[in-house]
Formats: sequence, C-alpha cells, structure tokens
Amino acid sequence: MAEIEYRCEGAIARITLNRPERKNALAGAMRVELRAAFDLANEDDEVRVVVLDATGETFCAGADVDRIEKRDPKGSRNNLQWNGHRLIRAIYNTEKPVIASVQGACVGLGLSMAMASDFIIAADDARFSCIFARRGLAPDTGAVFFLTRLLGQAKARELVYSTRFVSAPEAMDLGMLNRVVQRADLAEATRAFAEEYTTAPTYAIAMAKKMFQMAQTPSLDQFLELEALTQPGVHQTHDFNEGVTAFREKREAKFTGR
Repeated sequence: MAEIEYRCEGAIARITLNRPERKNALAGAMRVELRAAFDLANEDDEVRVVVLDATGETFCAGADVDRIEKRDPKGSRNNLQWNGHRLIRAIYNTEKPVIASVQGACVGLGLSMAMASDFIIAADDARFSCIFARRGLAPDTGAVFFLTRLLGQAKARELVYSTRFVSAPEAMDLGMLNRVVQRADLAEATRAFAEEYTTAPTYAIAMAKKMFQMAQTPSLDQFLELEALTQPGVHQTHDFNEGVTAFREKREAKFTGR
C-alpha cells in the first residue's frame, strides 16, 4: 500500500499520509511523493479544495530520524532545500484552500506542514510540538516563520525553545487552529468544512491567498533561505549527534551545549 495516497472525491483532493507503523514519519521518498501530490492537486482544474490527513493514531511524527544521514554542510543544505523546503512550498503555494485534518501528535515537519496549510481542523486528542531542539536541531521547514505569524514572538519563542506539547484546546486558544472536534467526528467535520469551498470562487480565493502571503515580511522564500544557511552548521554539532542517538536508543538526550 502506498505511503502517500492521493484520491479525488468530487472537487476535493484528499492527500493521506499512510505510514502508521512509523507514526507517519516522513522519509525522503515520501516527501517527494507528497510534493508531487500537491502539485497534481494544484494543476487539476477540477480540484477546488485539498485535504491533508493521515491514517492511524498520529498525524505526523515529523522527519524520520532513523533515516537521517550524516552530511557535510553543503550536503545538509542541499537536502533541506530539496526534501524539506520544496515540500513546504508545494503546500503553501497551492492555489486552492488546503485543510490539514490532525489527530494525535503533530510535531516537527508535521507541524510545519499543518501550519503551511490554510486551515487546521484538529481532533480533541491532537497535540502539537516544535520538537526540533529535542534532537539538538534548530527549527526548519518554516516552523519559526509560521509560529511567529500565528502566535507572535513571545509565545512562538516559548514553544520553540521549550519544545513542550500544546493540547488541541490550548492550540485553539492560541490561534493555531480553526476547529476542534471529537476524534470520532474528525473525518466528517473536515469533509463538511471542505465542502464549503467546492462551490466557492476558487480563483478569487487563490488571489486572496497571494495577498495574505505578500502581506508577510520577510517572505517564506527569504526565510527558508535563512534556514538553509543556518541548519547545516547545527548538523555538525555534538548536541545534534547526541539528540539523534538518544532518540534511536529511546532515552533522554544529554546535551552539553557543544
């Protein structure tokens, strides 16, 4: 069975993360397939709205840490730009409303993907974390860009530095979400929300989406370039190696600040 599923239900394109045995953690090939799915939805004139959802108990555990390879700074920069940034751009630049339908944990890259969407509908068991620092990493894939715009500097800093989990009710209060529903009602609530946009003026909404994007300074592209320049250096640190090793050994990381 495909790890990224794409299907059209009338004017709704549904893109599903389907790797529940790994909590839908994204390996490199999955990111390419996911990006291709968004490109396909964007190019299909019959599609009026896109839903990003996931199978299993977890929306997305972020990047697949077990697949992270040690690279030099140039290789790390190229990998981030090719596998991470192109995916986030594909979601963010889709010229139709994109709805993330979230259950369980939504962390790291998974959080960035949800925030790159136009709307987030969350189950009451959803929880969110900008988890990068637990692996000895600075945030990437636009996490700081999106969090700052959603929450403001103070709350965004708190969530990035602490990596703490935010429950669905708290995330709703913070302004991260559009709806919180019972877990059993998530699929139907998401579909009902999506149906509202199947008869909307799709091109007018696409242009409004561009306006929202242009109202933000710096742009996402400028911010992602900053990530691509800073994250490769973090990959060379002792703390990054410790963070990844601790994750694989299922223990708490012991960071030394080096």
